[in-house]
Amino acid sequence: MNLLAPILFMTLMVTVLACATLDRRRKRSPAGMVPVSVIVPCFNDGATVEATLRSVFASWPEHLLEVMAINDCSRDDSLAGIERVAREHAVRVIDNKVNMGKAESLNRAVAAARHELVLCLDADTLLTAEAMKDMLARLAHDRRVGAVSCPYKPVNRGFLPAMQAIEYSMLRLGQGAGNVTSTLALWGGCLMVRRAAFAEAGGFSLNAITEDVDLAFKLNRAGWKVEQSFVFVPTHVPAVWRVWVRQKMRWTAGGFQCVFKYPKVWLRNPLQMLFISSYTVLTVSGLYGIAADTSLFSIGQYVADLVARDIPLDAVWRITSIYYGQVLAVKLLTSVGFSLFSLVYVLPTISGIRNWMRIALVVPFSVGYFPLYLLVSLLGFTFWFFRLRRVSHGERAW
Repeated sequence: MNLLAPILFMTLMVTVLACATLDRRRKRSPAGMVPVSVIVPCFNDGATVEATLRSVFASWPEHLLEVMAINDCSRDDSLAGIERVAREHAVRVIDNKVNMGKAESLNRAVAAARHELVLCLDADTLLTAEAMKDMLARLAHDRRVGAVSCPYKPVNRGFLPAMQAIEYSMLRLGQGAGNVTSTLALWGGCLMVRRAAFAEAGGFSLNAITEDVDLAFKLNRAGWKVEQSFVFVPTHVPAVWRVWVRQKMRWTAGGFQCVFKYPKVWLRNPLQMLFISSYTVLTVSGLYGIAADTSLFSIGQYVADLVARDIPLDAVWRITSIYYGQVLAVKLLTSVGFSLFSLVYVLPTISGIRNWMRIALVVPFSVGYFPLYLLVSLLGFTFWFFRLRRVSHGERAW
């Protein structure tokens, strides 16, 4: 594999790490006890909405909260869960009689909110006091900041959620580095916005495939700064591959929609685009280079010939090691070295000594999960190009 690609990537990686570190170490005074309107849109989230609402009241003083919970024609027991919390806390229950979708439901609720700062919180995401304080501090520190969001940390267990934890850590790094100028994405699960900025940007677009990312681009276009907190918020993520594929296809389609819709925005903030594209190119070129290497095929053919001659397996191993040991060692080191690029994403997901063995996940993430993610992203681009590219302004995209 050409050394130029990894050298360029490492240069960009150091730049991204430096920018992210600079933002994290920037001193910001606490915002103080300010009032916040919290909006929780809910569609078939009966299993999680109650815990989400309770996390809001556990994270901020109730007398400073205006909480609105929207039941958007759920077919499960979401409304019952909302009403249980409403009997204990001040929750304004909005029960849509017609399914409006997340974007329209939030637009109406933000317009009706009493406070200047509005938090949009998904019904499967848990708010924390640390996340609340960091978002408020960022908005108070710079009046040019129009919105702040928090990245996700999966609460469900399993291999697929573990891979997504690394993925979200990767996104957090790239998007957090963008805070130096203005980041190009918002995490819709936990998003705090100024009402003035929200109104100037035009709110959530109904025809946006990912309304949160679209809002980030529109805020940038309107002259507002967008930031990402480095504080994770717990959330439920897809635990089965079918749901995961559908989610990634939508995210990718929404990203391409914004890239083609707002070219001037990302051209003014190229760091994130360079980081994502270079990591993608490095992944593809690295894996392709290893897979296409004919020496590996030659080794396999040589071993097969020895086995066909009824030579014992231990002897096959010794003979192969003598003739091809150096080649195999180089290929192994290449694979391991390639995986180490992702180590910087894995480390933030390790919370203590007990789960330090999670560091081994760097290999399946690098050589399995991320390449599969790229393949699904290609499907997402195809889906957007052929089906959703011409969604009209007032039409719901998803």
